[in-house]
Amino acid sequence: MARSKEDKQQFIKDLKAAAAAIDRPSLAIPVSIGRAYSRFNALCILSQDPRATNCAGFYAWRDAGRAINKGSKGIAILVPMGTYGNDEGEDVMRFSWRYVFDIRQTHPITDADVKTLKQHQDA
Repeated sequence: MARSKEDKQQFIKDLKAAAAAIDRPSLAIPVSIGRAYSRFNALCILSQDPRATNCAGFYAWRDAGRAINKGSKGIAILVPMGTYGNDEGEDVMRFSWRYVFDIRQTHPITDADVKTLKQHQDA
């Protein structure tokens, strides 16, 4: 699902604020986020969801036995995708958007979730 133009503009504004805060060592970042993500991505997460404490991607939550709540909005982060050479012969790092979800946006997988998943796979 694509985000609206206003959402993207707000996200860029939040990213600029997060980038300005990177050098502030007094900024409190939850340990679980600080260990799992770069400082920049941790600030991206906290700028979009200040109450976030434990974030992971869709498949990581599924592997942990949890499902994303219907209608939950992902938290955008930047993931390095490798380098490529530009016209000047310099290596440039490529990034891609990925979305993570806080544990508050998940619930334990139940038998009903498994049954629904199987119905979608059989269709």
